[in-house]
Amino acid sequence: MSLLGGDTGSVARAAWLRRRARDLVGASALFAAAGIALAAGGHAQDAAAALAAAAAGAAAVGLLRSERRRELSLLVAAGRSDSPEARAFAAQLLSPARRRRLAAGLRRAARAGEPGLHELTHIRPERAYALHGELVELAAAFADESRAVRPESAALCRRLLCEPTLSPLYNASLPFEELERTLDEIRAGIGAPRSSPGGR
Repeated sequence: MSLLGGDTGSVARAAWLRRRARDLVGASALFAAAGIALAAGGHAQDAAAALAAAAAGAAAVGLLRSERRRELSLLVAAGRSDSPEARAFAAQLLSPARRRRLAAGLRRAARAGEPGLHELTHIRPERAYALHGELVELAAAFADESRAVRPESAALCRRLLCEPTLSPLYNASLPFEELERTLDEIRAGIGAPRSSPGGR
């Protein structure tokens, strides 16, 4: 398995994950309300059980939402943004806030290849060092709102930064050349900087 090729996501699974998370939110809220009511009535043991169930439900919701984002990233990276959910996610990825987050992630990756102590990271420092210039360049491109970015590139960049098992930036068992190809694919979907007014 790798970031390039392979699984391209499932519209049906993304929709199921959204519905499942919504249902669990409702169930967790009911357990929380019951726990509060039981506590107010002096039923401490039952209240603790209900509140524990609410906390477990909230944790499960977080996992489902994370899995849904992964599924939507697969769809968008593969150019399959034809469903309403995938289109909405693609638009989110291209928002200024999300672009800044991707840029920050790329800058962190680049810093992992610089000499000295670094924040806790599982990024392979030898790979970040070898491609330091490319990572910095891509970070600047994502941060520059004058440059158009295709949703496929933004989604692939998110996968590179957020899926350690499949990312050649983290996983040393994946060939270094795959990291180079992934960065090339991301770069291919980024437009040139716009000339400033009056610029040459």
